[in-house]
Amino acid sequence: MKQIHYLTLALVVLLISSSAMAQTTIKGHVVDEQGKSVEYVTIGFENDRVGVISDAQGYFEITIPADRKDSLSFSHVSYLPAMVPYTVYSKKSELTVTMHSKVVELNEVVVGKKNRPRTLSGKSWVNVGVVAFIGNDNKYSEWGPVFKNRKDYLLSDIILSLKECTFEQCTLSFNVYEIHGNQFVNILNKPIYQIVSPADNDKQIAVSPSENIILKGKQQYCISVSPVNTKGKGAIYFSATFRSSFVRNSVKGKLRKMPICPAIVVKGCEI
Repeated sequence: MKQIHYLTLALVVLLISSSAMAQTTIKGHVVDEQGKSVEYVTIGFENDRVGVISDAQGYFEITIPADRKDSLSFSHVSYLPAMVPYTVYSKKSELTVTMHSKVVELNEVVVGKKNRPRTLSGKSWVNVGVVAFIGNDNKYSEWGPVFKNRKDYLLSDIILSLKECTFEQCTLSFNVYEIHGNQFVNILNKPIYQIVSPADNDKQIAVSPSENIILKGKQQYCISVSPVNTKGKGAIYFSATFRSSFVRNSVKGKLRKMPICPAIVVKGCEI
């Protein structure tokens, strides 16, 4: 009997060792053309749960399963996407990836002096409980409501109802997606970040884009929130509302449709 137990234990150890050897762990640094660090870059494979986000200094570490042979992609709203082929990253344990800035044409928008921001989505703060991102494993998730309007609007404010943050500190990232069928296209050119802490509990967090973002009439959009950096252990809770929404549990994973989401109010000025 003891021999059988020893044999079983040996097989378990062998399987664990083989699995660990099959994985590839890569450390790296993301920089721009001038060699400056690029913060919070999304790194991974499209429609795949394998992925991470670089830290505030552009450093990252990702563990890649043996069956992944696709190019590793790097994306950030201010830069052109970068791809590292399997033939390159499979032979290295450290990478330095250079991202190139987008060439962006600024939108000229005329808004009348009396045209005050209107609520475009999330008109009610009806509280149906809370939704949460819990622990560091969920800091790469994003979640937000889907909406569309009849007219063109200039995005002015995104307002989020924060119930409780138990992290020492949490950096939230907001994204604005234009939806074309199954494709979600981020129309930001400059990131929107907001740092929150327990001092912000039970407050409404308001952020504004630093560029002119036009929400076209009859076009469907999704505005999401994601915790991209956390300090300490904990969770972050938001008021929840019944709205059609999309969520994905990793940086480039498949989007899932949900009937509930964080209570996000979107405001804009008619143009």
